[in-house]
Amino acid sequence: MTLLLPALLVFTVDRLTKALVVTRFAEGESVRVGSWLTIRHLASRRGTNKVASDRAVSLLIWLFTLCVLLLLVHQGYFFQRSMAQLGLGAALGGSAGNLYDRLCSGAVIDFFDVGWWPVFNVADVGISLGVIAALIMMR
Repeated sequence: MTLLLPALLVFTVDRLTKALVVTRFAEGESVRVGSWLTIRHLASRRGTNKVASDRAVSLLIWLFTLCVLLLLVHQGYFFQRSMAQLGLGAALGGSAGNLYDRLCSGAVIDFFDVGWWPVFNVADVGISLGVIAALIMMR
């Protein structure tokens, strides 16, 4: 349950924010929000000119990774602290959000632009911060 709740939260917020950006902005359109943030609708299509079977392979790799991670959490010594599991859950929710985009539309929607970093989304934040939290809190 400690993995499931943050995974669902990150996935849901990611889907909602991407839907909001897609409905409000044309691809490539942007608006400045404050002095350091721009909301910019980008569709990342890296590697999407491959055949549909590659999507199935991506899904299988993600599911295999999920199963291994669940085994490590429930049977292993590592990631037993609840904060580590929350981090892993956030990372799983983020990866599920980006995988969902890639499988359904062939592109991942990115929209946070801080200028000095590649444009990213809520799923990317969940993955990055989740992995960092899990590694810091790992036994």
